[in-house]
Amino acid sequence: MKKPTAGVIHRRTMSAVLHIPRLLVAGVGARTRWLASYVLQIATLVGHAVLRLTVGWGGVRPLTRAVLTRQVLFTAVEAIPFAAMLAVLVGGSVIVQAQMHLSGSPDMVGKLLVLVVVRELGPLVSAMILIGRSGTAMVVEMGNMQVGGEIDALDHAGIDPFEYLVVPRVFGMGVSVVLVALFFLVVAVGTGLLAGSLLVSGDTEAGEFLNLLMRQMSWRDLVAFFAKTFVPGLMIAGIACYEGMSAGPHVTDVPRAVTRGTVRAMSALFLWNVAVSAMLYLA
Repeated sequence: MKKPTAGVIHRRTMSAVLHIPRLLVAGVGARTRWLASYVLQIATLVGHAVLRLTVGWGGVRPLTRAVLTRQVLFTAVEAIPFAAMLAVLVGGSVIVQAQMHLSGSPDMVGKLLVLVVVRELGPLVSAMILIGRSGTAMVVEMGNMQVGGEIDALDHAGIDPFEYLVVPRVFGMGVSVVLVALFFLVVAVGTGLLAGSLLVSGDTEAGEFLNLLMRQMSWRDLVAFFAKTFVPGLMIAGIACYEGMSAGPHVTDVPRAVTRGTVRAMSALFLWNVAVSAMLYLA
């Protein structure tokens, strides 16, 4: 058998080396197409759900409204104890530290609290609480219903699965994140005031401190708070419902759907927060 010449070996080596970038580009392209398709599907699901509960509110069945009420009760009200515990820890650390190290500059204390607690920590921690507590529960519930054929049974019974399952959960999660974040901020600021009055000598009065905090807030902070609570709530529920209803035909596929839903919801939350912060700080 004739051995390949040096030139043939060189050409084969170069062909193999040049094939690696082509594979990488093809992989990146396929991943980008999948990501764009996934984002579009989630946006379509969330947008349709919001339209059904706003423009089409009059056509929503009383049963769907009852599910929405129960969803807010489960997602927001029952999450209050855990949110309160984290808010106490945040208020007792961040706010007291700010008062101790910036006691000579009251305006800086107020500005720091607005930037750290109101804009960032409050919305982010609240959304993470609801992802771990309610987002995973949505994926499990939807996944088990998909595997057990209950979603098809609802359709055969004349009940729209989207209106009954997705619409109240998406809107309920959005409202719940806003409520939990507001509660988180109230408890964190209240705890910081109390801890500061006990630990920091010469601390400002509560009324003066609140006035200082409000003086540093602007309409941009309100926009940031709403953008980082309501919108992520919609995204979290949209991803949870999509992953649950996309679970495979086997029970063992449900845990995989839960993992995918949790990771993707966390990723979407952080990416959205970074994007909103960048737009606010650069504007």
